[in-house]
Amino acid sequence: MPRGTVVLALGAIAHAAVLRAHDLRQSSFRFAHGAEHVLPDGRMLVDSYHCSRYNTNTRRLTEEMFADVVGRASALARGTGPVE
Repeated sequence: MPRGTVVLALGAIAHAAVLRAHDLRQSSFRFAHGAEHVLPDGRMLVDSYHCSRYNTNTRRLTEEMFADVVGRASALARGTGPVE
């Protein structure tokens, strides 16, 4: 993936897989819905709860929450959102 790429991790398992692929420690990049991490190579990792039936039925993840995090990742990918 080119420098500046934004990766949207759908769930903690995907988050951990991205970190493993980059040989990074999970303790340095905590998973949380909406969390944004700048990886050492300049790529961004944005976290979301997985859009599973369990998460949506229990309202742990709402449509609004998911739309917000996808919108934020999209803005970062386009370069129209500030890196916080």
